[in-house]
Amino acid sequence: MDSFALQQTRWYAAEIIGDEFGADIKSYSPIRVDEIKPKGARKFELQFYHANYPEGVRQKVYELQTLERNENFILARSVSHVPSRWLLIYAITPNWLNRHFGAAIDQRADVDAWLERNV
Repeated sequence: MDSFALQQTRWYAAEIIGDEFGADIKSYSPIRVDEIKPKGARKFELQFYHANYPEGVRQKVYELQTLERNENFILARSVSHVPSRWLLIYAITPNWLNRHFGAAIDQRADVDAWLERNV
C-alpha cells in the first residue's frame, strides 16, 4: 500500500480545521503545493497557494507535523499556529469543487488545468 504523497505544482483539496473558524470548525480550500521541505521527525515545511484566502495573502508557508498518512490523505498539525490548526489534505475532484465552491466543472475535466485557468 502506497502512502499519499504531495507533489509540487499539483492542486489538492484541503480542510483547515481550527478554533478560529468558530462553530463551523473548518474551512475548505483548493491549495497548490509550491514546495515541500522535509524537516525530520515527521515534520515538513509546506509552501502553498491558498486559493480560498484574500487576494494578496494567498502564498502561505506552514511548518507541519504529520499525524496520519495513508493512501488517501495526509492529516497534519501546524506546529506554529496558536490556537492549534490542522490540515487534512487529499486529492481534489470536480465534485469537491462543485460541492464547496459551486464550480461548474465537468466531472471528466483536468482539475489542475481548470484551477490554473480559473483561480
